[in-house]
Amino acid sequence: MSNFINNVSINDDGDLFTVSLDSGIRIYSMEPLVGKEFIDSNVMGSVSICKLLSRTNLIAIVGGGTQPKFADNTLLIWDDSLKKFVLEFTFATRVLSVVLRRDRLFVAERFRINCFSFPNSPKKLFGLETRDNPDGIFTVNTLNNAAEIQLLAYPGHRIGSVQLLDLKYANSTQPQSSEQQSPLQNVTTLLEKQISNSLHQIEINDLSAVSSSISPCSLSAHTSEIACLALNQNGTLLATASRKGTLIRIFRTIEMDTPSSIIADENRTVLNPQQLIEFRRGIDQALVYCIVFSPDSDYLLVSSDKGTVHIFALKELQYNKRSSISSVPLVNINFSNYALTKFTVTAECACVCCFGPDPHSVYAVCFDGTFHKYHFKNEGTCVRDNFDNFLDVPIENDHILL
Repeated sequence: MSNFINNVSINDDGDLFTVSLDSGIRIYSMEPLVGKEFIDSNVMGSVSICKLLSRTNLIAIVGGGTQPKFADNTLLIWDDSLKKFVLEFTFATRVLSVVLRRDRLFVAERFRINCFSFPNSPKKLFGLETRDNPDGIFTVNTLNNAAEIQLLAYPGHRIGSVQLLDLKYANSTQPQSSEQQSPLQNVTTLLEKQISNSLHQIEINDLSAVSSSISPCSLSAHTSEIACLALNQNGTLLATASRKGTLIRIFRTIEMDTPSSIIADENRTVLNPQQLIEFRRGIDQALVYCIVFSPDSDYLLVSSDKGTVHIFALKELQYNKRSSISSVPLVNINFSNYALTKFTVTAECACVCCFGPDPHSVYAVCFDGTFHKYHFKNEGTCVRDNFDNFLDVPIENDHILL
């Protein structure tokens, strides 16, 4: 079977990436670039989506491609320590995108986003009706400690708008009538005890006391359809791009003068989106593939079908090209800044990106099988450190888990 690439995904830690192939799945480490796990189509069939839960043994799989073994409306969880599937979620319609977090699982269908507790004793927490969302666009920031907020961002019902939902307000206990039941048709827990034992450090948030009366907060981001969304790690910044792909807009999601103790209080979180910065990717229309904040929110990566990856400075705006201001903190700014620097990958080829352990290093993994590593400086230089075809990289004889 061919090694045609259907999808590529980078884990939240930015140190592993998965490749969904007609011939199965492959998992690679970024540094050094080596194969960590190859599972062929005899087990997986051809795969359209493959997502890692951080560096754990749990891998989410959705069938697709030329010879799928599983239906495209089914999400399966593979336990790589047990070498078998341990969970199965079946939906009414095709699964378009998946996000794994250490406490929850999010699955997008064309008109709905579903949220489950995960991985222990998975159960439905809530479902959201969305506008027609054929690409399954949404994003959820990671939750690293109890003082942070965790937000879900997805396209709003008005063209160019974005909905923000504070996940602390998502009710897991409100009963649904038969008419309100979600499209989830079946959840099968095959080896729940083994999952719990292998990931005993992961705790499921108790949402039983959370109010369900809070509506998502809406903001107008663009005048055309949303193409890409990204949240920074602590959920305080949102980046958006439309299908025009010329402008990237950065929004503050919360009141900046709200004390962190109040932000952490589930009864007093204040979502008040305000535009901070407008970056110009270019003047020609482009399809934006991914937007990524650096872990410290100092920089932003944007990749598009123009074969370029742009790097913008978020806090030290004077480093960006054609910027007329000096170094200032993030405040209300309504004019465009061009990229600090950029580098080139294969044109008209989708790629996903992330920052490396060095805050000035960047990885790009492309759907044509190429791997790129660049190092940039604030002065605007950008030098390639590594280039390879990852499909030719052999597997290393150890396990992907820490």
